[in-house]
Amino acid sequence: MSLLSETEVADSIAALCRALNEHNRSTIGLDMSLTHTLGFDSLKLMQFFAGVEELYPAAALEDWFIENSADGRDTLRSAVSYLVRFLPSHAAKG
Repeated sequence: MSLLSETEVADSIAALCRALNEHNRSTIGLDMSLTHTLGFDSLKLMQFFAGVEELYPAAALEDWFIENSADGRDTLRSAVSYLVRFLPSHAAKG
């Protein structure tokens, strides 16, 4: 049984954000807020959640987002930590 690597999850989440933010060529960093820094609107957020669920079928980030979005704590690093902590082993879609 192998655990999800935080590095692997971070890489996949950053790649998803790059794909969703394709018009903006800036670097995606783990300390960027989905709403404050990346400027994701409701449509982009839904695409982000759907993309995460496609990568990790057992994932549900909506509760994490509600708890962290009001003050800019909705960072990629925070999402990665949440995923690594709460997803079961082998949760990545293979």
